[in-house]
Amino acid sequence: MSVHEAEAFHVLVLDDERSIRWVLEKALEQKGLRVHAARDVPEARDLLQRFPIQLALVDINLPGVDGISFTREITARPQPLAVIVMTGQSTMFHTIEAMKAGAFDYISKPFNLAEVEALVDQGLDLVRNAVSAPEGTEPAALRQEGDLLVGNSAQMREVYKAIGRVAPTDLTALIQGESGTGKELVARSIHQHSTRASQPFVAINCAAIPSELLESELFGHEKGAFTGAQDRKRGKLELASRGTLFLDEIGDMPIKLQSKLLRVLQERSFERIGGHELIHTDMRVIAATHRDLSQLIETEQFRSDLYYRLNVFPIRVAPLRERREDIPALVEHFLRKGSREMAVSRKTVSSETMTALKGYVWPGNVRELENVTKSLMITSVTDVITASSLPRHLLQQPEVPNAEDALEPLVEQRLQGLVRDCLERGQEDLMDFVMHQVERPLLKTLLEQMNWNQQRAARVLGINRNTLRKRLELLGISRDRNGKS
Repeated sequence: MSVHEAEAFHVLVLDDERSIRWVLEKALEQKGLRVHAARDVPEARDLLQRFPIQLALVDINLPGVDGISFTREITARPQPLAVIVMTGQSTMFHTIEAMKAGAFDYISKPFNLAEVEALVDQGLDLVRNAVSAPEGTEPAALRQEGDLLVGNSAQMREVYKAIGRVAPTDLTALIQGESGTGKELVARSIHQHSTRASQPFVAINCAAIPSELLESELFGHEKGAFTGAQDRKRGKLELASRGTLFLDEIGDMPIKLQSKLLRVLQERSFERIGGHELIHTDMRVIAATHRDLSQLIETEQFRSDLYYRLNVFPIRVAPLRERREDIPALVEHFLRKGSREMAVSRKTVSSETMTALKGYVWPGNVRELENVTKSLMITSVTDVITASSLPRHLLQQPEVPNAEDALEPLVEQRLQGLVRDCLERGQEDLMDFVMHQVERPLLKTLLEQMNWNQQRAARVLGINRNTLRKRLELLGISRDRNGKS
């Protein structure tokens, strides 16, 4: 077995239909998984002996030993293994028996590949976060030592501290940051270091699912609850019980659904759509958004009571342009990851290339850097990635200096004349005078940029809203009816 095979996640597909095996094999291989296909249980047992299988997709109707019995057999093994049962007859009996046999979840045929991939991700999360194995050690294929996040900048060190503080608790965390900064990785790290690490990490992107389907995804539904609801479906709230529910892009959740989510967070219970059974859930909630929730509250697009329920422990993830010193470490991480996932030789970047990467503003943040790095690994014909391989827009993008570095010479230049004039006039209390000259235009400009949203301005200034209000009154700054100061 090669190094790449040993490091990848191994998935077993057990189905007697060749077409099903082929479709799943191709789809999962595109996700970077090592897929082993079997047509019957004896063949599957042989694969389990030869490879470190972490997840199995098992059909119920098989020749000889049926899928339910095989599921019961392999979930009894000491090694962590998640099983997703596939069935063309999604009856209550099959569902109950599959769950009793120890299956992680089930899926009905004909299935949607996106749904299969989502379930596989959840199943691998469950296995990845397993806390014990035979003789007290994790198998090498499952050893993921918390290095989900990369970087040693001051901003990232603060994120690590925040994770260390909140992870052992059950506090609700709200992760804020631009798209592509790695908010989900922060959530996964919190889960990984929590007491719920051995339980599922269930993620749902509130912006990626149509509003009319989001409620069903969260709460689940009973058979016949609405047109198209042919079977009972468990929602994310139910799947996350005893584990962690990650609500990504919570700012995009419809306002009507926000009130229902708030009630679940308060009462820790809910009903499936079309059902009457009260389901209790014990889950840890982590939310994330790239949007300004306080602004959404002012425009009545987000409930303030839900915001306060979610914002118990806020964490901000800085954009990549604010932590450029992390780029070399991130590039090296993506080079190793790309080599493993794409089965290509390890490559390095030249100093000229790294300078160009550090000079780019990265509007897509870490996600964009990862995609560019992987693309360069394929397009570069040599083991050293040179600047000639870079996309043109990366070379043409001028380096943007840090705001602090750019501001200091400008302020110094302006102060030279001001201080000289004050000395000539015999001005006393120079510190108060200069601070007054700086503070007034700073507050006016900031408030105009933020459409006079004092709560947002106070947060950017690093002061509370009452302090800002008092400073505005003292300096005589107000907004007239035309929206000007």
